[in-house]
Amino acid sequence: MKDKGSNTDGDSKSSVEAAFQHELMRLSKKELIERITKFKRTDAEVKNLKMTDYLTHELYVHQIELEMQNRELREAQSDLEITRDRYADLYDFAPVSYITFGEKGIIENINLTGSSMLGVDRQSIIGKPFVLWLDINYVTNFYEHLKKTTKTDEKITDEFKLKINSGDFIYIRMESVRSLVENKSSYLCQSIIIDITESKRREEEAHLRARQLKIITDSLPLQIAYLNTDEEHLFVNKKYIDWFDVSYVDVIGKVASEFWNKKYYARVKEHLNIAFMGQQITFDMQLSETDSEIKYVSVTMIPDLDINNLVCGVIIIFGDITKKMAVEVLDRQRLLDAAHFSRLNTMGEMASEIAHELNQPLAAISIYSNACKKIIKSQPLNDDLITNTLNDITEQTERAGQIIQHIKSLVSKKELMPVYTNVNDLIKSAMALLAVELRSHNVPLSLNLVVDMPLVFIDKVLIEQVIINLSRNAIEAMNKVSSSKRLLEIESKIINANEFQVSIKDTGIGIDKNRLDALFQPFNSTKVDGMGLGLVICKSIIDAHHGRIWVDSTYNNGTLFCFKLPLMAEGLQNDR
Repeated sequence: MKDKGSNTDGDSKSSVEAAFQHELMRLSKKELIERITKFKRTDAEVKNLKMTDYLTHELYVHQIELEMQNRELREAQSDLEITRDRYADLYDFAPVSYITFGEKGIIENINLTGSSMLGVDRQSIIGKPFVLWLDINYVTNFYEHLKKTTKTDEKITDEFKLKINSGDFIYIRMESVRSLVENKSSYLCQSIIIDITESKRREEEAHLRARQLKIITDSLPLQIAYLNTDEEHLFVNKKYIDWFDVSYVDVIGKVASEFWNKKYYARVKEHLNIAFMGQQITFDMQLSETDSEIKYVSVTMIPDLDINNLVCGVIIIFGDITKKMAVEVLDRQRLLDAAHFSRLNTMGEMASEIAHELNQPLAAISIYSNACKKIIKSQPLNDDLITNTLNDITEQTERAGQIIQHIKSLVSKKELMPVYTNVNDLIKSAMALLAVELRSHNVPLSLNLVVDMPLVFIDKVLIEQVIINLSRNAIEAMNKVSSSKRLLEIESKIINANEFQVSIKDTGIGIDKNRLDALFQPFNSTKVDGMGLGLVICKSIIDAHHGRIWVDSTYNNGTLFCFKLPLMAEGLQNDR
């Protein structure tokens, strides 16, 4: 009975301890500390306790302390597991592949990114030699890579070509370091593998484009160079180095001011500055190779703009135009000869009108001279009357002189002489010369000239010749209509910031539309006795001034001839 009762007491005690232990587990760390503080006794209190009570007290305190230690261990273990899982995730899902190799190239470990790159399940990869995925031409290089890695503490980097499970090839960059195997004297090779297929493809495409660009530019009959913002040569084609008679090594990296002849550089520096400011520019330049040889080049400078519209370099293209210039000089001389012949022919046709125009001031001079003689013979002398008569003689003399000088300039044979000129003044001068012809044909004149016409850089004689030719054609075109319907209208106007236009309109019978397209072709004339060269010469003169001439006509409703020229001082096409 006693034994049975003892067992009952023991079971009861165990139940109490279990309940106490369960209660401790539910308590927070702060509550456990409070419970220890509550159970602690002073030395005096301990002395008054019975041995059994003292042992029970110490046991409870010890259990609380154990629970606190277990709590800390569990928390540490939980943190360790979280860290381990986080590291595993970082390892497996990193954007690069991690592979651990043994000394013989066996794959000891690989992350999920690496197995995904190879296209094989990770468990099927571990334990396999890496050379199974290597292009055969890279196997030796791979073993050399492992050997170098295990013999140094420095990082070793190489590039390889892999054949992945899909059958495609990819290019990789492998960066490896060694790590000592625990409890062994051998090393593992820890490698990071980065897929560089796309960058390799772009690199190969860039090389291909560069090679194609070089082939194309080398085949062009032009000298081509690329200068960076420091004016250093980064690219030149074969024609460029042949022109300067140097090698690629002599020019690449060289600054333009050092490489070009100082005289040439001084001539193009201003244009180069404009190109570096973002504006494309084209100009012609004369080069004196020797005292007996002169060369001409046409130069174009094109700014290279980045995505932010900032200039990062300038492309320079130039070509030898010496032969072209020689042809243009010949063409220019032919134009001048033809224009001179046309002017002589025009003056011949206008001989009677010119004689009549000169006869007026000469007759006036004769009349004033006779009047002056009579005044002198009369008594008493009238000084004021004599002075006024002599002034009239001087005025008429100057008028005759101007007419003669005007005719002389028109019939003279000369080189192109562009000067800054007011086109309105040319129109008025031409109409003064045609005044007699206008009167003899009963053609009224209407001038509608723009105010404040700016000066333009043209050859005065040639442009006046165009105005005279077109105006005389217009006057003759109105012979078949009644005098009441005749009117010559000349208008000048500014088209835009770069051009002005002169229009010459008649009220004649017009031109058949089927003949309009051929008007500016040689030997095609609307006149019975015409040579068909007047309009051709007019077009050549306007073309030489960078302009354009055209005609608009409606049968039985008159004809309109127009030409436009640049306002800017570009100079003539043939003036170098």
